[in-house]
Amino acid sequence: MGLPSWAEVRRRWLTRALVLRSVPIGIVILAGVVATTWTHDLLGDHRDLVVHTYRVIETTKDVLIGLDDAETGERGFLISGDRRFLDPYEKALRRLEPIRRQLRGLVSDNAGQLARIDRLDGLIDTKLGELAQSVVLFERDGFPAAQQQAVAMMERATMDEIRHVIGEITETEKSLLAVRDSLVDRDENRVRLVALSIALASLAVRTGVEIHLARRERRKMGSA
Repeated sequence: MGLPSWAEVRRRWLTRALVLRSVPIGIVILAGVVATTWTHDLLGDHRDLVVHTYRVIETTKDVLIGLDDAETGERGFLISGDRRFLDPYEKALRRLEPIRRQLRGLVSDNAGQLARIDRLDGLIDTKLGELAQSVVLFERDGFPAAQQQAVAMMERATMDEIRHVIGEITETEKSLLAVRDSLVDRDENRVRLVALSIALASLAVRTGVEIHLARRERRKMGSA
């Protein structure tokens, strides 16, 4: 048995009713796929920005933690004279370098934040230099010289300036977060609206087609 011809296929299956039922619904479904893909892409992009903002905030906290650990280790060494207390200081120094690079990379697309990072890096270098100098003075000249250096460090208040700049960075990110959260909320509402619109459009098209076919059938019966 051979394959049916195109004319036979069209006569048997591609009826007017089938075309009317399939084509409009197909158009609605295609439009729905496009709209759904677009809205989900937007939602995904804005959610990524929210996650990115949280990463910046968390990384600034890691910078502060590293500096606090370095300062604590340095003070422990100055008070005790035991080099074992320098272990957290040295670990903090190793940990801070990649964290600082990560923070700069995270805000590389924001000129204002990059300017703050430049200020922060300068202050961090100053603070780490102060800590290193205290260790050298203690080992070379003893506790009194290191204590004098510690007093000078307190007067310069470098750590306070670091906290201030980090606070500026964090507050800027929080402002961005508020905007990005609102975009996510808007996108989620848009996704729901698109889904509802597709459902209603499908129902309306299907109902219209069935009404049209029913009227057409009644006219046929009436003219018979």
